[in-house]
Amino acid sequence: MATKTSRVKQEQLRKRRNNLLRRHNDFWRLYSIRSWLTMEMPNGRIYTYHSHPDVPVPTMEETSTRSRPAVHKTPADYVSGNSTKLTIPKAPTSSIPRRQKAVWDSFSRYMQYIRA
Repeated sequence: MATKTSRVKQEQLRKRRNNLLRRHNDFWRLYSIRSWLTMEMPNGRIYTYHSHPDVPVPTMEETSTRSRPAVHKTPADYVSGNSTKLTIPKAPTSSIPRRQKAVWDSFSRYMQYIRA
């Protein structure tokens, strides 16, 4: 069924699940967006969220007959074409300005002499 996961991964999954449920609730509270969410966890447990428990989840037929077209998303919609390429930015170049005073030049030569 499900593979064994570390405690860290289990905790991360628990936090992400709770955050997702909280975000769905925020959509209703802040923007009056009705939402229905069903998740099946790797262990088989099902979590559901209904912003309106009295309103049933719209069927596929109901979503296709609405005046506004439904937007259906799949995991493929969230995979970018560049996700496999890692772009490493160039290291910043820095230029050190020349010393303005001869004292610092002689001090620098002295420090080099001591290190040698």
